[in-house]
Amino acid sequence: MLIEAWPNGNAAYAWETGDHRLCIASVAGDRVFQRACATHPNDPPVAKGRKISDLFTSFANGWGRIFAADHQEVTSASCDGTPVEVVRIGTMANGVRTLYAVWFSDYTKGEILLTLRHGTTTSPTSFHLGDAGDLSCTAPASTVGTAAAPLSVSTASVP
Repeated sequence: MLIEAWPNGNAAYAWETGDHRLCIASVAGDRVFQRACATHPNDPPVAKGRKISDLFTSFANGWGRIFAADHQEVTSASCDGTPVEVVRIGTMANGVRTLYAVWFSDYTKGEILLTLRHGTTTSPTSFHLGDAGDLSCTAPASTVGTAAAPLSVSTASVP
C-alpha cells in the first residue's frame, strides 16, 4: 500500500506479509533507504475492541507517524486546534485494522486530537507523537469530549 508519494520522487510504502506482519519501506528513486518488518504477526496485537496503536516513524519526507485504528476510523485530526491532514493508507488484519499517517516538517512533540467513528458514534482521543522536537502539538484537555476541526481524510492509492 502506498503511504505517500512526493514530487521529489520519494515514497513510503506499507504491506502485510502472508503471516500478518507489517512491513514498511521508504524509497528515493531506485534506492530503498529504510525497510523494516515487524518481528511478530499482528504486532502490536489487534484489539478485540477499539484501540489506537502507534506503529512506526518515517523520515521519507519530513517526519511521519504511522498508526493503526482497530475497529474504527479516523474522521479528523488537529494540532493545537489546527486541522492536520491524515492519510488513510489501507486495511490489514482481515479488515479490522486501518492504517493512517500524519506528516510534519520536522520532529514534533506532544499529541494530536483525533476524532474517531465507530458505527454511528464518534469520540475524541489523543495520539501521542513523541517527546522530542522543536515543534509542538497539544490536544488541550478542554477539547477532549468535543470534535476536532472537520477534515477530509485523504486516501492513499497504489500507483
